[in-house]
Amino acid sequence: MKIYLYFFTIVLLSASCTRSTLQLKSLNPDTHPENGLEVARQMNDSLKVVTAFESVYLSRQPGANIEYLIFDTEITNLTERPIEINPHDFESTALDETQTLLLYKTSARTLNAWRKRGLDPDLELQRVARQIKQERKILQFNKVFNTVLLVGLVAADVATQTNSRQTYHEYASKRAGIAAGWQTLAIKRVADHQRFGNRMDQLTWEQGNFERETFRHMVLQPGEAMRGKLLLESNRAAHFYEITYPARNPALSFRFEQKRVKDKRR
Repeated sequence: MKIYLYFFTIVLLSASCTRSTLQLKSLNPDTHPENGLEVARQMNDSLKVVTAFESVYLSRQPGANIEYLIFDTEITNLTERPIEINPHDFESTALDETQTLLLYKTSARTLNAWRKRGLDPDLELQRVARQIKQERKILQFNKVFNTVLLVGLVAADVATQTNSRQTYHEYASKRAGIAAGWQTLAIKRVADHQRFGNRMDQLTWEQGNFERETFRHMVLQPGEAMRGKLLLESNRAAHFYEITYPARNPALSFRFEQKRVKDKRR
């Protein structure tokens, strides 16, 4: 039995000391190293797009944590006319190990290709504003609910103190239950405010980032360039990504290979 326990402990310690690092390698012919990044370039008669995978970003949203790939991206208008640019028009398609479409099963039991669009900072600011409003509503609801619990505990306490017909055992049992209720209420209050504080810190941080982001929906004048961070949702099951931008003559396309390398902490 001790041997099994020892083995189980070693496994847990090994797992706790292991972390996964995501790496993306550019498979595009026109790729060169620059400042530690693999910079890929594509161009046609209308646009030049230069992009490099930089890092990952974990967005903690209600019900799920979403991981995004961050690409340092620059778009240049090569035409003599204004061109409308939108990060949301970038599309990422996940591919499997054979570089074919990665499929997922929908709620209707149909198989669809996994595709995601780039984040539009303006749309994300609207989402963050909605979530901030929702978090304030949740906090207000918890305050009201805690007040109701408080009133109930006070009433139960008074009733217990003034009930002369109860036995000592009944009295002690009720007092223990009320004491546990007070303790639970105190813990809940602290947890409610901690959750609200953590969520507001996260949302305020996201809000500031999206407000400062320069890679957003805009019109590029002839010869003008726009550079910033392009965010695309990741897929842990993907082996490759095909990232496209719907420009004409022809469409611009980038391919990256995804690897997750397990590092040992020392």
